[in-house]
Amino acid sequence: MRYLITLTVYVIFGTSVICQTQDEVKKVFHKGYYYLSVDNEKAVEYLSQCIEMDSTFEDAYFHRGISYFKGGHYKKALYDFDRAFELDPDLHIIWMYKGFTYRNMGLLEEALSNFSQYITNNPTDTTAYSYILRGKMKYELGDFNGAIEDYDMAVKLKPIEEKYHYYRFVALYEAKQYKKALKSASKLIETTPDFYGYYFYKGNVYHDLGHYDSAVFMYNVAIIKNYQNSDSYFYRALSYQAEKKYKKALEDYNTAIVLNDEDGYYFSERGNCKYEMGNKTGACEDWDIAGNLGYYEDFEKVKRLCITSAVVNGKN
Repeated sequence: MRYLITLTVYVIFGTSVICQTQDEVKKVFHKGYYYLSVDNEKAVEYLSQCIEMDSTFEDAYFHRGISYFKGGHYKKALYDFDRAFELDPDLHIIWMYKGFTYRNMGLLEEALSNFSQYITNNPTDTTAYSYILRGKMKYELGDFNGAIEDYDMAVKLKPIEEKYHYYRFVALYEAKQYKKALKSASKLIETTPDFYGYYFYKGNVYHDLGHYDSAVFMYNVAIIKNYQNSDSYFYRALSYQAEKKYKKALEDYNTAIVLNDEDGYYFSERGNCKYEMGNKTGACEDWDIAGNLGYYEDFEKVKRLCITSAVVNGKN
């Protein structure tokens, strides 16, 4: 009977100690969780204590991984995410965080793979955000058509998200799917008719298609919406120059440079325009300024047309 009483006391006492320990672990975890949003180092400190107390506490690894990620300690973050996933294979959100981590490390292929894993394991996720993330990775890797597929899915899931339509437009434009890009730009204009940028982007599509009159019209609207945007004048100048309307082009180049005199591309193209107008001296001056601003696209022209000419004139 005495042994039975002793065993009963031990079981009760032992269970009490275990419960007390679990409560202490949770208290430490909640401290770490609280500090996630206010002090990363404190968060890591408490979450590490939690892991020392219970090495199977997957939430502690997961949130310490987030703390490491926020602090830029990416390898440590990946270790904790992997450990959390080992302890809880149903914690699919880990794939997203690993994707973020690899992206910040510049490892885009790995980021793409992890975002894909998340989508594969969560086919009913209708937030569309995962498709946007994977689409961005594909875009940055130069897979524009793959990016379009993901952006298409995101738009289907969240048709009212304007920025998703914008991402899709950019990918369509980079993929040179100009007809679809025009429709996409028109959709954006319908959504936000007062934003000059969408008219500007549509003008760029028309310019690349060689429809210069339509491009100029769109740039006109963009300038009306925002007369201080230098790019609108610059790209309208390119369209005018393509139509050999040099005086109008030169006026727009001048305006663009007044608004932004630190872009070597502006000076370079104005130099090309001046050269086509027969003003070789003015062209060389602009190409030289462009080079001083770090834009060397026309450096060969400077060597071939300007330096050579200066040497010949010097000999004479």
